[in-house]
Amino acid sequence: MKKSTKGAVAAGAAAVLLLGGLGSFALWQDKETVSGGTINSGELYFDPVVPATGTWTETSVTPNVVIGPDPAGFLIVPGDVLVYTTDYVVTSAGDNLFASITADFDVVGGAGTDLAAALDTKVSVDGGPALTNGTAVPLVLNTSPQTITVGVTITFDELTTDLIAQDETVDLNDFTLTLDQVRP
Repeated sequence: MKKSTKGAVAAGAAAVLLLGGLGSFALWQDKETVSGGTINSGELYFDPVVPATGTWTETSVTPNVVIGPDPAGFLIVPGDVLVYTTDYVVTSAGDNLFASITADFDVVGGAGTDLAAALDTKVSVDGGPALTNGTAVPLVLNTSPQTITVGVTITFDELTTDLIAQDETVDLNDFTLTLDQVRP
């Protein structure tokens, strides 16, 4: 046999051995199970205090007039300021957990009426600063559960003149309070 033929046969045999061993060629390897523990998620939610504590008060007069839980019998006029206060129990658990509360009056019944347009709404928590409708009010989470007092102030613009917003209704049963987690 010629040297070139022997070399070709040897190369072919080497190729067959290499191709046949493609799935079995490995370097050393070791595997260990890591005891990393578990991850648990926290929680954030709120519920009205039971029994319900929501109360409307007319605060633009002295002394203030307590209206009660339903303002339907109160006929608001320009310059009136109604404050709704109610208590909620906030349950929270979590590292790095911060929250805010937002009041949304954009979906109240009667939206689009002159009366709805003449009402300015603000929300506050535990007597803190009152911020405009849709603005998030920071909530300090001290303990859990914790009771907070939410105040919603509705001011009927005193500059409303002529016959604007007279004999109209705004249904406040659909306004919402939203508790959101926020990142610092």
